[in-house]
Amino acid sequence: MQQTSKTNWTNLVVETEQAIRLVETRSQEAYYILAAKKLKQLQHSLNNDNTTYKRHIYLTKNIQQKIKVNNAMITQADKGRTLVIIYREDYHNKVHTFLKNNNIQTIPKKTHQHIP
Repeated sequence: MQQTSKTNWTNLVVETEQAIRLVETRSQEAYYILAAKKLKQLQHSLNNDNTTYKRHIYLTKNIQQKIKVNNAMITQADKGRTLVIIYREDYHNKVHTFLKNNNIQTIPKKTHQHIP
């Protein structure tokens, strides 16, 4: 992926230079200055985006690891469009309590049976 980025960057610089060479000779210097300034801004922006991306990946992996180690899970909250992190045991207890309080009967899971 980094090689592709480098190739794209090189192509952008080469194409920019080729475009400036098509401009009238006495105006080329001004365009070189403008292009260099814009390319530096773009490079700075790309570097910041890459750093932000890496930070997000690091944080996501860190959160996933903590959820796994603490036997927790991410699920949708009772109300609203909110996600919550809850211990698996607490989640199972809430489900069983809900089923019991609402007189819901569960159907046992059938094993694989072949019907003749």
